[in-house]
Amino acid sequence: MASRKLLFYGGSFDPPHVGHRVLLEAAMKAVEPDLTLVIPTGLSPFKNRVRTSFWDRVRMSRLTFSDMGNVRVSTLEGRGWRSYTMKTVRKLLKKYPDCKLYMLVGSDSLISFSKWYLYRRIMAEATLVAGCRDDEDMEALEKAAEGLRKEGGRVILLTFDPVEISSTELREAISSGNVPDGMLAQGVEEHIRKRGLYRQ
Repeated sequence: MASRKLLFYGGSFDPPHVGHRVLLEAAMKAVEPDLTLVIPTGLSPFKNRVRTSFWDRVRMSRLTFSDMGNVRVSTLEGRGWRSYTMKTVRKLLKKYPDCKLYMLVGSDSLISFSKWYLYRRIMAEATLVAGCRDDEDMEALEKAAEGLRKEGGRVILLTFDPVEISSTELREAISSGNVPDGMLAQGVEEHIRKRGLYRQ
């Protein structure tokens, strides 16, 4: 019996936006997973702090992704400790022992992946799925993918039409009251307004 495919997508999602969703849609089309998990980070080892509480980010992620087929938002990293990916991978393997893991990352993360904690062990357990933000990234992305493959990693590169906006830009826009149309799910905008998030 073939293993089920589990695609997981970790990130701060502060806030989650249409760019995250478009990337996930492309990955789901390429991988055809049986289950997809969106995993908001607890405390990222690469970021000093997250602007918004874990549970606010979980709520916004559910509003952004939960209408997509077989997608669940996981609270796996909500314990308050540093969210090292290898620790998350171990938990997923324990919880879903019959699944083959696929990990979705952005282009920046793939290019810097060899700096991640225990990155070779992560590659031994999960296929990396990476999206390219624009044509300028592709050469660096292909070089990074080839380097990881030489170390035994499995890497899938996605081609898709990215949405050129970042969570940082969105936070700045929200704080100034100028949120670009269509960048946030309607429920996310309402949640941000009700909770007074991203105000200066």
